[in-house]
This record gives sequence, C-alpha cells and structure tokens, in this order.
Amino acid sequence: MGKSFVSLEKAIQILSLFDAENRELSAQEISEKLSIPLSTTYNYIKVFIANKFLEKNEITNKFCLGFNLFKLGILAAKNNSLIEITRPHLISMAERSQETAVLTISDEMDVLCVDTIESPRLVKLTIKNGVRLPLHAGAPGKAVLAFKSRSFLHEMIQKRGLDKMNKNTITNVEELEQELESIRTQGFSTSNSEVDLGAGSLSVPIFDYNTHVIASISLVGSAESIFREEKQEFIAMLKETALKISAELGYIKG
Repeated sequence: MGKSFVSLEKAIQILSLFDAENRELSAQEISEKLSIPLSTTYNYIKVFIANKFLEKNEITNKFCLGFNLFKLGILAAKNNSLIEITRPHLISMAERSQETAVLTISDEMDVLCVDTIESPRLVKLTIKNGVRLPLHAGAPGKAVLAFKSRSFLHEMIQKRGLDKMNKNTITNVEELEQELESIRTQGFSTSNSEVDLGAGSLSVPIFDYNTHVIASISLVGSAESIFREEKQEFIAMLKETALKISAELGYIKG
C-alpha cells in the first residue's frame, strides 16, 4: 500500500474515533488511541480544520466534528430511504414474533402506514398501506405524539380534538398527557381496542439525525396475542430494532 493510502487510512481512523461517547477529543487523546506521534496528529488536525472536517473548542482546547462532515451526514441520511432501511427489520420482527410488523410515518397530525409485513399465521390482523391513524389513538400514533413538542400537542387538540375511535380511545386531555409522559419514560406505547375492537399493538418511535421523531414501528395483532407472556420480549425487540433504524438515519442517542 502506497504512503498516500496509508495516510488516507489514518485520516479515516482519526475521524472514526468521534462518536456519541467521544464528541470531543484532544490531540493527545487521538495520538494515544491510534499510537501515532503527537506532531503527526497535529498535522492531520490542521488539514481537517482547514477543510472544516474538525473544529476546535476554544474553552476545552479539544476538537469536534466540523460543518462539512455534518453536511455530508445529512446528504447520506437523505439518500437512505426509510422504507428501504426499515423493511429488512420488519421482516425479521414478523418472523420472530409471528405478529404483523408495521412502519408508520409522521404526517402532520396523523401517522400514515407505509409498509407492512404480515404475520405468517393463517389468522392474523394487519394494517393496509395508506391507512391514516390519529396521533392520539393507537400505539403507532402515540409513540410519535409522545416525542412531539407540547405546543404541537396543544395545537393538535385545538384543531382536531380527541375523537373517540373505539371503547378505549383516550379522549380526556389530562389522561392523554399522563399517557404520553409514561411513553416517554418507558420508551414504548401500547394500544388495546383504541382503534379497532379486540386489536392490540406495541410501538416504538424512530428518530432522525436531528433527533426529531419521524416514524414508529409496531407489532400488531389481536390484543390477546400481543399482550401474552412474550410481551416484554416484543418490547425489547422493538426497542433494539428502532435504535438500529434510527442509527442508520444518523441519529445519535444522547
């Protein structure tokens, strides 16, 4: 391998040191982590700063990722289709859980079903692509609404109200706010006969590179099936999968 390629590989290794746990690094830390001379490290850093790949924090005297890397990250995220990224995960969840796996995206004051992998069972419950669900009724919508701003919630209630979809739909503002707080704390939402009688669902939010909630993934089936003994395993699966999808979209968990 030529000298220029070795230098390129080392440059890539330096940038790869930065992650959620290492948002800032000193030249000394970079030098020690990669076992390269401190003087050489500074030479790399000078080039990175000149090209806005790194920036210096004048207070800590450490370095962080710069604007041009941020711009490239946005382009990479936009080039990745949410459905393309999510579909293999939905297929895996449907196979592992034997329930229907669904992707819904945030669309103004609703969630829109955009991809569904049906349960392999002969008797199953599913949601058709193109179906809209209100944010306040059903696990998919509540998983998104819980991570919207309070001002958004109040605007939604003022414009749309809290229509009763089925026997367990939340129609009281205080009760809904308590439910959303619980979802934020536990990281998932549930629904039992909120939209369709006898239907149950578990949902987890998806976040983008701006840490904005943009979608949710769900397991859908009969309430009896969804809330059986394996419920905690389903929740763990959803959380793990949602984190992987969000990471592929550029999300870094704080």
